[in-house]
Amino acid sequence: MARLNSVLLVDFDNLYGAAEEGVVNNLSNWLLWLEDGALSPSGKKRRFVRKRVYWNLQFDKYRPDFERAGFEAFNCRALAKRKISAGKSSADIVMTMDAIELAMKTRKLDEMIILTTDSDFVPVVNRVQNPGLRVVTGGKETDPTYELFSQHADAVIHMAAFRSAFDYQRAVRKWYQFRIPAPVVPPPSLQRERQSPLLGRVISALATGETGDSRIPPELHRGASLIKALGERMPDQVLSKTKIVRALTTIPEFTAEYANGVRPWLGHKNFAAMMRRLSQIHPEIQVKPLGQGRVEVIYREPGTAPRTAAAEPEALPAQAPLDEAEPSLPEGLHSPA
Repeated sequence: MARLNSVLLVDFDNLYGAAEEGVVNNLSNWLLWLEDGALSPSGKKRRFVRKRVYWNLQFDKYRPDFERAGFEAFNCRALAKRKISAGKSSADIVMTMDAIELAMKTRKLDEMIILTTDSDFVPVVNRVQNPGLRVVTGGKETDPTYELFSQHADAVIHMAAFRSAFDYQRAVRKWYQFRIPAPVVPPPSLQRERQSPLLGRVISALATGETGDSRIPPELHRGASLIKALGERMPDQVLSKTKIVRALTTIPEFTAEYANGVRPWLGHKNFAAMMRRLSQIHPEIQVKPLGQGRVEVIYREPGTAPRTAAAEPEALPAQAPLDEAEPSLPEGLHSPA
């Protein structure tokens, strides 16, 4: 089985605060745990094409340990005096820039692991997913960060699982096994069972059968409501295709490929055509063509920005055309009555 090409970025200051000395003392163990496929799709093993760690000056003493493990280490000392005195670093912004650059420029990259529990990285996760990458983060099961990242990232490493990886040893392959099984990662035991707002709206819509305009198939109404709910959590940010597809899979009629005679994309020929149709139901969903059949999807809160013109959607019955935005005039000029 082919390995997953992955990039690993470690927010050391943050991770050290959650797991302390074990992050360094057991570096080879938890790194092997990830390489052997912990929280990877179908248990695929990983090949780390880049490994980077970011820290404040005080942790530079660990540089030899991480460099022996194949990491590039970055000392991200803050520049402002008040931040230096407070022990702050510039790791967040350096990691953000590196994450976006590596996502755009690394060839044949499948996944990025941003090992942090800092919720400030949620927009970074959303942006990195846009090229189609799978994104894994960390999360504390004892506070809201695990649930928050669970709504955005493709997988979340909770801290109890990460600390258990300090003692990880690769299992011996049995004679009847094709390969060594991936590490089993149990769900967080301390995480309270809480239903996300998005899932609650999906269940409510499915239960009540609310469909709005009866001329439009109910699954399209549900799909548009799902994307609207997703966008309300992250307005003015690009909604990746991966995130949208994951949200739409809660609709029984949705599939991303032909299956049992059912047309994919809620009856449309591709993802772009489906999103243009859903944007007609909820105009806050803006769909911008990028060329070669690709589109960019952004949710704009009502009244915050003019609607972006999109390509003409497929002809469908009972479908009203989108209104074109009226061009603005210079200040002091008025359109004729």
